[in-house]
Amino acid sequence: MQKGTDISVKTMDDFIFLLKNFFTHKDFLPPASDLPGSLFTPLHFVFSATVLLAIVFFGLKLSKKSEKTIRLTFLAIWITVTCLEIVKIFWETYSGKTVQFELGGILPLYPCSIFMYAMPLAIWGKKYIRDMGCGYVCTLGLLGGAVNFFYPANILGNYSCISFAGFHTFLYHGAIFFCALVMLKSGYHSYKNATKAFQLLVPAVPALAVSIVANIVNFSKINSDYMFFKLNSFFFAPIGAATPDWLSVLIVYVLYLLIHALPYIPFYIKNRTAKANSKKYD
Repeated sequence: MQKGTDISVKTMDDFIFLLKNFFTHKDFLPPASDLPGSLFTPLHFVFSATVLLAIVFFGLKLSKKSEKTIRLTFLAIWITVTCLEIVKIFWETYSGKTVQFELGGILPLYPCSIFMYAMPLAIWGKKYIRDMGCGYVCTLGLLGGAVNFFYPANILGNYSCISFAGFHTFLYHGAIFFCALVMLKSGYHSYKNATKAFQLLVPAVPALAVSIVANIVNFSKINSDYMFFKLNSFFFAPIGAATPDWLSVLIVYVLYLLIHALPYIPFYIKNRTAKANSKKYD
């Protein structure tokens, strides 16, 4: 009985510690290995599963509502994540040991950052403009959101999921996952409507636009790796080390174009084949 009581006390102490240090910067926290709720700990798995169930439950419910309700919900999500991104930037800048605006890593120029720029197109855009926004969310956004939601190594490698940084990453990437689910389930967007070759490129437009700014910063004196164009980050580093910058940039552009087009290609082929057959028998 004493052992069970000791575990309960430790669990409560850990939880109180996390709450007290909710806004504490990583510079002042213990190593991730000593933090409850860091990457691949039981608390991380429970927290992630709970958030995922909430995303699926509320996503399926929203997908049955009117388009007006869906758009208003998307607007609320977009405002929330954009405001929190600004708060996160200021928090990261001013809460560490060194007060510094880190241009090389803090700017919202990552693949998932494009969500903030694409959602207005998805909410207010018409026809191909709307397809640009929705197309990003349902391709690169969905992939990036899923990877960072299920494997948030860059955040939970330093923080607990019960922290401002942990909450932010699950909320932000969960929002992408949620919006993609609602778009595809409700018919707000569909992979099936591609009938022309240029429509395979439409979803990539937001990423291509942001890539211009990202590469201007990457190849300035800041020397960053936004949108991973230099392939110097994470598990891409060996590739980046073995290739010149121009080739790395080319490889990443090809990958981005492929990621955006891939879900539409089978339906594009099917639609083109059906059109050709209908002409054949007219």
